[in-house]
Amino acid sequence: MNQPGSHPVYHDLQNSFKNYADRIAIIDKDGTACTYADFETYILGAYHNLLEKGIKKGSKVLVAVPMTMELYAILEAIFAHGAIAIFLDPWMKGKKMGSVIKQVAPDLFIVTKKLSRITWLLPATWKLKKWKVNGATKAVNKNLQLSEIYNSIDIADEDNALITFTSGTSGTPKGANRTYGFILAQAETLKAHLGSTEQASVDYSNFPIVGLANFALGNTVAIPQLNLMKLHQSNPDEVIDQIKDQNVSRLIVSPSLLRKVLEKITANHTLKTVMTGGAPISINLVQTALEKCTSVYFEAIYGSTEAEPICITTFNEINKKLAEPLKGVYVGPPVPEVQLKILELKKVPINSTTFETLQLNDGEIGEIVVTGNHVNKNYYENPAAFAKNKIVDSSETIWHRTGDLGYLEKGVLYLVGRDHRVIERNGQKYYPYPIEQFLELEFGLNDLGYVQDSEGKICLHYYSKKNLNDVELKKAIADCNYPIDEIKKSEKPLPRDARHKSKLQIEKLK
Repeated sequence: MNQPGSHPVYHDLQNSFKNYADRIAIIDKDGTACTYADFETYILGAYHNLLEKGIKKGSKVLVAVPMTMELYAILEAIFAHGAIAIFLDPWMKGKKMGSVIKQVAPDLFIVTKKLSRITWLLPATWKLKKWKVNGATKAVNKNLQLSEIYNSIDIADEDNALITFTSGTSGTPKGANRTYGFILAQAETLKAHLGSTEQASVDYSNFPIVGLANFALGNTVAIPQLNLMKLHQSNPDEVIDQIKDQNVSRLIVSPSLLRKVLEKITANHTLKTVMTGGAPISINLVQTALEKCTSVYFEAIYGSTEAEPICITTFNEINKKLAEPLKGVYVGPPVPEVQLKILELKKVPINSTTFETLQLNDGEIGEIVVTGNHVNKNYYENPAAFAKNKIVDSSETIWHRTGDLGYLEKGVLYLVGRDHRVIERNGQKYYPYPIEQFLELEFGLNDLGYVQDSEGKICLHYYSKKNLNDVELKKAIADCNYPIDEIKKSEKPLPRDARHKSKLQIEKLK
């Protein structure tokens, strides 16, 4: 147990306030620049508002505030109390959202005045104590320092800091617990890639967890001016203008947002580094990026809600591996902070004894499991999700089951599919990613899915404006020793998840 005030999750942020008071911490959606000195007073203002509403260590605070400087101030203020921030996936259905809210029973609901109108459609929020925010407020008492608050709160690594509920494709939404130890470990893991300089980098990111890591390093966070809920409808010119106007040097964004940038980027840009992840990265995206931005260093991050990052590699390395597309999707070596194993695929809970017997060797395909300080260990009041997604080994170490399938080769990881997308024919297993990657390279197909339906028929679904020959496609697939029964060209883009527009909705295809 850490002594009061000694938890290192607060230390780097305190250093940023002390050493970079005049440096820009955040450039808000409206272009307003906020220094670290101002940011500290905004956090203090939010801290006192929370204090007046009875928030203390362990209190649960449901947050419905879009990504703005105000959100970051509120989030840091919640952490200053040692409280727990609760976030719900905005794409979650109303009925599921209501059931989660009832389950969590938040002590406070923070919502913007605009969004509060929508919450009338959610009866579960009607009786909650609310704080309707309308712009960040600076602290009245400017003599009070956050360091005094941090030194008075007794926080342990295992105390919950942040719980995010994902929508889930079926069943009860999972609330991934992020402890204060987890938040610290994740920031430490990212430091090698977000390292600060005497002149802070300006980072444009749509990932709040990256913003938190950047504040601990004294970097500047540029908040996207786009509506992140309608990213696929947004204008790429808006992204390019913001990068140019705010001298953004590093992008840390989803593949779909990166694609927006690449649509319109020209030679006179300020970018030096790009990091992307959170969804599959297409070959077309990799090759377009390398062709259009020859002076930019591109990194690809593989991970999940429960474990981010797991692996990090470069676009150059991915491009080199495309000489052998049927090996699978190359995601690089695991980061030093995680342990990674490959287990024989079993769609049932795994105990400590079975865990030892299921471990595979290099080159053998199975489920990817990971553990480490920045790997989620539990779910909020959901033992069923724990049993399905976690393994406790003989030493009491908790491993996370990613649901991704792949194999290790000489210390690097290749992905071949998801656990629900394995195809079986005549006692042999086939995996979709290698053949999909091959077809993307050979035929320029960017929107496709190699799928087995409920009757066992194996189909290639694709959407393309090109006129392709089904016979040629079938022959190419068969020549790769993959079975194929039917080619189905769609008249519209294939169905994908609402959040990233990346993961195929297999049931809709079937």
